[in-house]
Amino acid sequence: MVRRAASKRARPRLRDETADQTLRRLLAEQLAVVRAREPAARRGSVEALHDVRVALRRMRSLTTTFAKLEPKFLADLDARLSKTCDRMGDARDLDVWIALFRDLVAAGGATGLSVGDRRRIVAALRRRRTELAAAALACGPFRRTKKMLGEFLRGRRPVRRLPTPPPAAFAARRILKVRELVAERYGRVGNFSKGPAHDLRRAGRRLRYLAEFFASDLGRECVRAGRWITKAQAALGKVHDCDSALEFTEDLPAGRARAAVRRHLRKRRAAQLRKFKAAWRQYADRRLQKAWRERLEAWAGK
Repeated sequence: MVRRAASKRARPRLRDETADQTLRRLLAEQLAVVRAREPAARRGSVEALHDVRVALRRMRSLTTTFAKLEPKFLADLDARLSKTCDRMGDARDLDVWIALFRDLVAAGGATGLSVGDRRRIVAALRRRRTELAAAALACGPFRRTKKMLGEFLRGRRPVRRLPTPPPAAFAARRILKVRELVAERYGRVGNFSKGPAHDLRRAGRRLRYLAEFFASDLGRECVRAGRWITKAQAALGKVHDCDSALEFTEDLPAGRARAAVRRHLRKRRAAQLRKFKAAWRQYADRRLQKAWRERLEAWAGK
């Protein structure tokens, strides 16, 4: 209990830092995650690759939030992070394929294959997935990203001629923009078909990362909104996985097994969509949104 309390007290607060200090601290934290999880990701760990991808996306959130501090460096960093994340998406697609094959087996769609054949298929998919993950982790943009970050974090903080806004102002201004983007994409989501739902999920992910970084410093309304958008975005992520898997099943041989797998995926998708809607109702509560906006505008200096 003492260690936990000490750890919480040790966490810097935005009010005690400059924007430069906050940016460097948060980038260093995410780089540490990447370095710690990269070896396991190279060996084929799904969880480790996920952790690396999330850390890279969180870095992208920081590059946008603090863009005016270091415009050229952060723009270059964001471009390289984007390329690396795209490369890692290929390995993620194979994770979906592996899960789909297991569903197919469970539905009785692999009766013509021996147990050994099934294992060999999964092993081959895993090997290919590991190869793709290793290639993404060895690619030029990823190597240059780590080098750039290392040099940036080891370098001296710039001497500013004019005072910069506090980090909370940077965070609040970015959250206000992403909050509007989330509302706009929700207005276009319609019947939650794959494309619009995916766009909403990506916007929600941006807001989720911002909440993870800054909500506890910006007030209880930010914490509450962040908690519900996190739940909503997580459910939409599973909806997206089901949509991708349903697309993959179109190439499978027609028959009872494929029909069973598609039925299972649709049922799972519907359950996750219900979870999203329940979380969204809490997030979209008018009183919460009004209080949250007012709090953010105060921090942003508007």
